[in-house]
This record gives sequence, C-alpha cells and structure tokens, in this order.
Amino acid sequence: MLFNSYAFIFAFLPLTVLGYAAVNRLGSRRVSLGWLILCSMVFYGIWNPLNIALILPSIAANYALALAIRAQLGKGDAGQRVAGALATLGVVLNLCFLGYFKYKNFFLGTVNDVAGTHFLLTEVILPLGISFITFQKIAFLVDVRAGAVRDFDLFDFLTFVFFFPQLIAGPIVHYREMMPQFARIDSRLQADNLAVGATLFALGLFKKVVLADGIAPSVHGAFAAAAQGETVSFFPAWMAALAYTLQIYFDFSGYSDMAIGLARLFGIKLPANFNSPLKASSIIEFWSRWHITLTRFLTAYVYTPMVMSLTRKRMAAGKPVIGRKRPTLGAFAVLLCWPTVFTMFLSGFWHGAGYTYLAWGILHGVYLSVNHGWRQWRPKWNTPAQKAAYERIMKPIGFVLTFLCVVVAMVLFRAPGMTSALHVLHGMTGLDGVTVPMALLNHGGAPARLLGWLGIGGDGSSGAAFASACLWIAPLLFIALALPNSLELLGRFAPALYFEAPAPAAVPTSSGRWRLAPGGMRVAWNARWAVLSAALFVCGALGLSRPSEFLYWQF
Repeated sequence: MLFNSYAFIFAFLPLTVLGYAAVNRLGSRRVSLGWLILCSMVFYGIWNPLNIALILPSIAANYALALAIRAQLGKGDAGQRVAGALATLGVVLNLCFLGYFKYKNFFLGTVNDVAGTHFLLTEVILPLGISFITFQKIAFLVDVRAGAVRDFDLFDFLTFVFFFPQLIAGPIVHYREMMPQFARIDSRLQADNLAVGATLFALGLFKKVVLADGIAPSVHGAFAAAAQGETVSFFPAWMAALAYTLQIYFDFSGYSDMAIGLARLFGIKLPANFNSPLKASSIIEFWSRWHITLTRFLTAYVYTPMVMSLTRKRMAAGKPVIGRKRPTLGAFAVLLCWPTVFTMFLSGFWHGAGYTYLAWGILHGVYLSVNHGWRQWRPKWNTPAQKAAYERIMKPIGFVLTFLCVVVAMVLFRAPGMTSALHVLHGMTGLDGVTVPMALLNHGGAPARLLGWLGIGGDGSSGAAFASACLWIAPLLFIALALPNSLELLGRFAPALYFEAPAPAAVPTSSGRWRLAPGGMRVAWNARWAVLSAALFVCGALGLSRPSEFLYWQF
C-alpha cells in the first residue's frame, strides 16, 4: 500500500489511528501493540499477501535466535562464546535470506558472463523493504549479543519489525531507541502530535506528488536515448542528471517526512533520516545528511569494526597508525581509504543488484577518501582570523565540488546499465556536441544569437521539453538549496530523534528593524500555517489519481 494513495490516506490511516486510540483506552499495552502489529501486517501484505508468507519465517528465526542469545549471556565465558556464535549465525542467515531474494539472479548472471556458463535466471519475488528489514534484524541481534537489549517479548519484537511508517524504506531504527517510546502509551490523541504529524505528512505528500513526480518526465528522455546507444549532447545530459538528482532528492525527502509524520501521529519519534544534503560543502557532510540512518548503520557495524581490527593488527606489527599527527600514506591507505571504499561498496550493493550500483558506491568511497585526505594534509590555520578566511573561501568551493560530484554519481544510480551511464557521462563532458533545440534558436532572440556566437548549434529535439525541464530544475534547486527543510520548519516541536534545528538568524531590514532570515522560518499553530498545510495537502491529494512508487521502495 502506497503512502501516496487514496486507500491509505482516506481509509487505512484514519482507521488505524482511531482504532489505536480506542484500544488504548483498555489500558493494555499488549492489546495496543497487537493492534499496531495487525494494522502493519495488513499494510505490508495487502499489496501481495505473499510478502507476509515470505518474511514471517525469517522474523521467527530471528526472534528464536535473540531468545537463545539472551539466555546464554549470563552463563560465563562459555555462554559468551555460544552467544557470539549464535549472533554470527543470525547475521549469516539474514544475509543469505537477503542474498537469495535480491541478488540470486545478479550472482548467477555474473557467473554466466565471466565463466560462460548458462545458469537459468528465474524470476524471484522480492519481499517489500527486504533490505531495510534485514538491516534492522541484524542490528537487533548484534545489540542483544552486546547486552544493549535485554527486555523484549514477541509483541515488542513484532512491533519493532513491522511498525508500518518505517517498514518499507526506513529510517533504519534501533530497538533501544524505539521500544521505550511504546512503553509510554497514552489513551488520548495528543494535539501537538497530530498537528506535527499531519503537517509533516502534508509537506512530504507535496514533495513526492507535486515536485518529485512533476520533474520525473524531464529525466527519462536522455537516459532512454543512452540506453538505445544514442549519443546525448551536453545540455540534455546535464539536465537529465540534474533532474534525476532533484527527483530522488524530493522523492526521498518526501518519504522521510511522511514516515516521521505518520509515526508522530502515534506519539512516536523516528530518527531524522534526511537533512538538506544538497547544501553540504563536502562529501563527508553530504553523507551525514543523506540517508542518515544507513550511514549510521554502516559506520557502526561495518566501518568502525573494520578500522579497529586493522588498527590493532598494525599496532601489533609495530606499523604506524592514524593518530593526532598526519598519517603515513600506508596508514592512510589501509586504515581509512580501504575501509571507506569497502563500506561504500557495500552501500552500493545494498541499494541494488547491478554493476551501476556497485560503481556508484565505489565512486562515493573514492570521493570520501579524497575528502579525508584533504582534511589530513591541507594547510593548517590556527588563528580565528585564518579559520574564518578558510571557511569564507573554501566553503563555497567545497559546495560546488560536492554538488557536481553528487550529480555525476547520480547518473550511475539512475542508468539501467554501465553502457548507458557512460553514454550520459560522455555527453556531460561535451564530447558528443553542445546543442539546444532548433526551435529555441529560431525564436530565442538575443540569447539565441549569443548561443550561436558561442558556437552552440541546434538539433531536432523538443523545445517544449527543454523549456519544461528548465522551468522545473530552477525552482526545485532554489527550494533544495535556499529554503529550510521540513524538520527545520518544525524545529521548535522536536519532530524527530537526534535532530536539532539551527537557531534562527536575524538580519537587519531597510528600516533598521530585525527579522528572521529564511533559515529561521518556523511553523506556528495559527491560521496562516493551517491554511498553508491544508493547501499543500490538497495539491498533493489532487495528484493521487496517478500514484507512483517511492524510488527507495525498490531497495
């Protein structure tokens, strides 16, 4: 069931919220959780009941392993070893489960390509949200093994796994940050929670239906031409790459807002998962803003353990490690570059079973390594004036470089194959020509004459499509780069876990008075914001006749 559908918004959601409020009056936490579990399973299975049949055995196995691990923790060293073995078994089983459904055909196809074999590639039904569910189960088992999670039962575990706002596409949550919130069940629907939740949902719906789906047609043309082996000239290639970057930006941002808003209706705060990543001035900062909970998971469970293990081995061998001083090239390569590239390789592989996703992940790993290298070896300025000058000069440069790197990498994320991705990237260099639609040159006046003077010719592509793409890209860039995001707008209401809105800045007006800068815009419960939220919801709802899946639901 899609968040952006009439069935969800006008049937499932009201019945679920009102039913939750009604069963809470019974005063039984188990009954309340049972209602949420039931509704969440309906949400998950109504599209295809086979989803439930496929995922339940894995959930049952994980719960049994969690009970067995907990039982071993109080049995001394022998129990610790058994618990560790059980946790390892659980991680392997989860990865095998994910690997079969998501990567079976990719692995067999790769073997066929490399070894010339002829393994039959059969269709495999991919359970919805399997990547997100698998990571949450792995995190749960690891936390139980570490003793961070001790008190749980079947109702708690099923609520943690199935809670529908974050079931399909995250955020990836930890048991210990979610389930204590469900212990504080209130029988009344809280006005602030309803207002914050509804506002976030309206903002997210507008982003998805109006902005992300609106710019989607501007993406297709260049990528479709590249997939057919056609050359793509400079402007269509860049416009398609920019359009897709903005499409997935507002699609994922919209989903994140809707997920956090839906959870807040029940008085639950999900962790922030999206925080204006296109405003980042470095790739490191970008990944602290984009898919925040995935970055957190990979850092905690892959990158950090890998770095610690490699560091211990180098120290035991008497080799240099990374400390306060600038590292040696060998230490930097082994202890930072290699873990970073490997972690991002896994990130790409997690996103999809295809060479383009792997290339996207490796490319971001290289980006991050270069960024870390700059931080290690750049000139050091220590005085406040030097630091201020560095920020003033390098932050804009870093922003431009980061933005360009992200857009280039997005071509790999969107293209159906490596060949088509390379066609688009080749076009972005200008090596396949720099042209605009002939209709624009014929009717463009002085700007068209300037283009001709610069040697830019015309082609037979659609002038209307070119103009439409420009009219979408410009305002969406302004929204993404200049306006506060949804969580910042609702910052005074603490809309999400671990999110602190920046303090509003004041700027002088011509009259000498001070007002809040755009970044200081905040939602207040008054008629103006109520009308604006309602208008955004109506605009989103009017587009529900053509519902489309969220891009991240395919992962």
